[in-house]
Amino acid sequence: MLRGLASPRWILIHIGIGSLTAFMMFLGFWQLNRLEIKRELNDSIITRTAERVMPISDVLTNSANPQDLEWRRVSLTGTYKTEEAITVINRSQNNTAGYNVVVPLYTNDGVVIINRGFVPLAITPPPPPTTPVTIVGFLRLSQQRSALGAIDSSDPEANEFQRFDIPRIAAGINADVAPMFVQVIEENPTTAGPWPSVVGLPALGEGSHLSYAFQWAFFSLVSLTGWIVVIRRKWLAGSNDPFVQVPTSA
Repeated sequence: MLRGLASPRWILIHIGIGSLTAFMMFLGFWQLNRLEIKRELNDSIITRTAERVMPISDVLTNSANPQDLEWRRVSLTGTYKTEEAITVINRSQNNTAGYNVVVPLYTNDGVVIINRGFVPLAITPPPPPTTPVTIVGFLRLSQQRSALGAIDSSDPEANEFQRFDIPRIAAGINADVAPMFVQVIEENPTTAGPWPSVVGLPALGEGSHLSYAFQWAFFSLVSLTGWIVVIRRKWLAGSNDPFVQVPTSA
């Protein structure tokens, strides 16, 4: 009865259904892995943002791992060098498209890249203070281009970037630049007006990863169940055609 299940056509069907089911199971576990990563990120943000504010020189030590420092609150004092200001484009905040205003801050310990905040498109914010400023902000990691990400210019004179790529930005600065940038929380003194607006923390929700994992698990179960039903019908029919109806008594 089951000789037909070993035919080349059926072997391809077995392989196809098995591969599809395995792929959907993989996607489910992938979503669970992304959920775990998101939870760990949320925990690290909650823990690190709750720590007391410390001078950046005390946090950025030579032995510190930058991965363990992101979202720590730091303080620093220095002077903005406005002629070296740049913009990081293709940003959004509160469903509004815009850019981030980024200015190097010269301190006694070197130069730190400062993200002063978000500005909507078509708006020009006032220039930063020219006098020394004291900043409290979040330490952030340098960002790298993804496989399909836009490519930043390698021109040292460039003043627009797609991301906070510290080595690229530092190429246009004739000084030692800190390996992490600071996202402003408070700035004293600050400029008048609503812009630039402070960039907030990322959303701490878990997203849709768990529901997607359940969906892929359901699709895998449907695929496997459908294959079992077809095999059972072939067994009961005793035919090479899995769709032959089983005779029933009148």
